[in-house]
Amino acid sequence: MNYDYLGNSRIRVSKLCFGALTIGPLQAGLSISQGADVLRHALDMGVNFVDTAELYGTYPYIKQALKGFSGSVVIASKSYAYTAEGMRQSLEKARRELDRDVIDNFLLHEQESA
Repeated sequence: MNYDYLGNSRIRVSKLCFGALTIGPLQAGLSISQGADVLRHALDMGVNFVDTAELYGTYPYIKQALKGFSGSVVIASKSYAYTAEGMRQSLEKARRELDRDVIDNFLLHEQESA
């Protein structure tokens, strides 16, 4: 697997990012166990960068895939919140549901409304 740094940061990520949307209820609709197995295989192959969002409903898949995994994993997640308080709540939800102290990259998801 090839790795590089995310932008100008010191966050080292695989050049291949696992997009968690694909395994969850909005796309493939895999069971949590099946989706976690797919993600875990990617992790075992060297992928260490996972993209998700609160809206995707994939936090349980990621949490299960990470159980017992000893490698470093970088999580990027997103929120549709449009206030600082909403973003704080969304970030805390991600940390809690993924059982992580830190979400490495937390973004404002696209906004289509005023």
